[in-house]
Amino acid sequence: MKAYQTLLYYCYSHIQDAEQYNADHLKFCKSLDLTGRIIIAYEGINGTVSGTPEACQAYMDYIYADGRFNATEFKIDEVDKPSFIKIHCRYKSEIVYSGLKDPSYINPTEETGKHLEPKEFAEMKDHNDVVILDVRSNYDPSMGKFKNAVTLDIENFRDFPEMINELAQYKDKKILTY
Repeated sequence: MKAYQTLLYYCYSHIQDAEQYNADHLKFCKSLDLTGRIIIAYEGINGTVSGTPEACQAYMDYIYADGRFNATEFKIDEVDKPSFIKIHCRYKSEIVYSGLKDPSYINPTEETGKHLEPKEFAEMKDHNDVVILDVRSNYDPSMGKFKNAVTLDIENFRDFPEMINELAQYKDKKILTY
C-alpha cells in the first residue's frame, strides 16, 4: 500500500445553498490536510482530492453521510505523494462546463441515459442499430478507442454542444457513449 491516495469523483445532486456548502466543504478538506481541486455548483459536486488513506476514507465517509451524495462513485488511485500542492474548492455555475446557459435545457439530476454494465455494453456495441460515440477530447481517441467509434473534434467537453448537429445522422440509432 502506498502512502497516499487520490480520489476522483462527481455526483449530480441539487445543493440548495451551493456557495455556503462550498465554504464549509473547503474548511472540512483543510481539516483533513487534503489537496486537490473541487467544483461545487447548484447541480452537484465534482472533484479530485489527494491525501493519506485515512484522510481519504474520512472524506468519502463525509460525502456519503450527506444523503444527497449517496450515488457518488469514487475512483481510488494509490500514489507515492499527494497529487496536488494545495486544496482549491470553487463555486461555479456547472460541475462539468457545457456552456449551456439555460439550466432547464439539461437537468443531470434526472435520468438522462442508462448506465450499462460492461457485459451489456459489449453485447450491444456491434449491433447495426447502435452507434458508439466517443465524447472525450480529441487527444484521447488517438491513444485508443472502440472499433468504429464516432469521434468529435473537441478539445474539451464544453465544445460538445456545438457538435450536436453533426450527430443528427444517428437520430434513429441507439447511441452508446463513453
